[in-house]
Amino acid sequence: MRASWKILAAALCATMTTTAVNAAEIAFSSPGDFTEIGLNIKNTYSANPDVITLEVTLSQDAQQRMAAASGAALGQDLTLIINGKAVSTSRVQSVLDTPQLEISMSRQTATELLPALLGVTPGANSSAASQAEPVVATAPVATAASAAPAGNQLAALAAAPVAVETRQVTPPSVAASVVETPIMPAPVAQEPAPEPVSTPAPQAETELAAMLATDTVPLVATAETAIASTDVAPPAPPAPAVAPAPPPVVPGWAMGAWLPTSATPSPYAEINAGDPVTIFANAADAIACNKARFSVLESRNTRVRLQLAPNSQCVISGVQIDRLQISSTQMPGRIAISLYALQDEFDGAPSKEGIYRRK
Repeated sequence: MRASWKILAAALCATMTTTAVNAAEIAFSSPGDFTEIGLNIKNTYSANPDVITLEVTLSQDAQQRMAAASGAALGQDLTLIINGKAVSTSRVQSVLDTPQLEISMSRQTATELLPALLGVTPGANSSAASQAEPVVATAPVATAASAAPAGNQLAALAAAPVAVETRQVTPPSVAASVVETPIMPAPVAQEPAPEPVSTPAPQAETELAAMLATDTVPLVATAETAIASTDVAPPAPPAPAVAPAPPPVVPGWAMGAWLPTSATPSPYAEINAGDPVTIFANAADAIACNKARFSVLESRNTRVRLQLAPNSQCVISGVQIDRLQISSTQMPGRIAISLYALQDEFDGAPSKEGIYRRK
């Protein structure tokens, strides 16, 4: 773990309490004062499993306020307030001038604080849903009625397919048009036809011209067109858009602070002879790797592959890192970290690999 976390651990070494008499206070607002927020919900090797650890990175203004408040409260209790809620009170041993903070709190406090950290206002969803409900129920019908011009059947079909389809394809509508339209030329058909012998050819041509002049043929064509128009199927509704798959993310079991199992403790309590690695949701941290950003190439239940950003200048255990692979193991609290340099094949052997334990 980086030195900045160790400074906080040494400064706030007193037992966490819920209230303190005459304690100094420092207040933070998560939207403006925290640039990064992480929550460690479970640590198998913690001495107190009921304690939740909040990991935050302060903005420059918040860091300056923290340094001033801790300097003024040296040797005294300092109460930390987040979003108007007191979360912990600890004895200050030294000035806190690091942007990274680890804040320990009870599970009850973390439960009450979490909605504000996520930017959720209690009751906002229920009130918004109650206000939006009548609009959603009536909007489609009102829009369909106003969007369809009078006398335009195609627009009506597009605006309200179900209602118009029921009126257009009902068998009585088609039958009525079939029965009524053939009756129109009936008076012409009932006239007595002239005898073939007595009707000369010029008279037949005259009668044909008269029939054309009375528009009997267009009337028949109009009836056929009306029948055909009732059989037109309404346009099919557009297919729903397929939502894109969510991008892969780092699983919870791979995130946290890790120390090589081969590391041996030194005479100093806070320093270990090894290169610890911290995996955040979007960055990797080590002694010679200052929160190098990465993208998640693959995320499974037992393996996650990370691609570091170009020019990240991240060195872990003496290897200039280009890619990382984190694999779960059968041992609780243990993972395997494979370090790949730029010239290494991702499906081949890594430059270095080791078993890490939670720090």
